[in-house]
Amino acid sequence: MDALMLEGWTPILLCGIVFGIGMFIAARKVSRKVLLLIAIIISLICIGFIIFSKNVIGGWDGILLAYFMITIFAGVWIGTYIGATSRR
Repeated sequence: MDALMLEGWTPILLCGIVFGIGMFIAARKVSRKVLLLIAIIISLICIGFIIFSKNVIGGWDGILLAYFMITIFAGVWIGTYIGATSRR
């Protein structure tokens, strides 16, 4: 029964995990300045979408888009932090 409760959250969590892994891989390939620039640009896009979903879309559809953007935001910064600190 508990597994069914996670079923609706799986795409949202998976999106954050994919972006986190993507940023971790990017940390291995690019310099630290470029990595932080990419993370900041993606973060600004996420914040823009969160504001857009609250003000323009509204309702439950806006909340769903905001949840996606929050998990992407968290995945980007967690992947950036882990990738930047685990580098040689």
